[in-house]
Amino acid sequence: MEDKKRKLHLGWLLKLGIVLGCAAFVFFGLKSCTTHKIEPFHIDTDRNDPVLGYKSSEIREMIAGESREKSDLVVYEQDFASSLDITDMFLNISWFRKTQTVHMYATASYSVDLSKVTGRKIDVSQKDRTITVRIPHSALRDVTVDYKQTTFDAIDRSIFGWGDIKLTPEQQNEVEKRLHDAMAEEAGGEQYLAEADKSALEQVEKIYRTLLKKLSGGVTIKIIFDD
Repeated sequence: MEDKKRKLHLGWLLKLGIVLGCAAFVFFGLKSCTTHKIEPFHIDTDRNDPVLGYKSSEIREMIAGESREKSDLVVYEQDFASSLDITDMFLNISWFRKTQTVHMYATASYSVDLSKVTGRKIDVSQKDRTITVRIPHSALRDVTVDYKQTTFDAIDRSIFGWGDIKLTPEQQNEVEKRLHDAMAEEAGGEQYLAEADKSALEQVEKIYRTLLKKLSGGVTIKIIFDD
């Protein structure tokens, strides 16, 4: 009877030992798992192109950065001339009429706002080795009058149209404004804007081609308007 009790006691201790051992294994095992740090896994979706040698995002930033630097790029200039007849007639009597023609000259400049060329306006095709850049249309920037070139014809006089034609400062300003406005209206015509656009495509492509000449093996650059 005493031997039987001893065997039961030993059996109970053995089971207790197994349970405690399993508990310790689970505890320390879980502890080691929860404290182990796994480095995050990143997928690089914009790797360096093995041919071009740069990421698409890097190419876009090159172009956008150059565009911000160039900003308002003058792409075309055109000379204009305008004439106006000035008539002075005493008491509206034709015998006292004096007429003189004034000629004014100016240069109109056209520009492209490259600051609007952001990364969203640049498409990079690594597969086709083609970069497409969408730029805004050119616009009339300003019309600058060259006052040194202003000329006056000889006065056309009637029988009693003696003396010179004298203008007040206000009249002089009005004459210059009318001549300037006439040239500005002509400069804003579709014909000249089309010429400016043609020049813009050529000049902008040249700028970006020079910028991207470091790309491995060359690349096709397409400049189109962002209509």
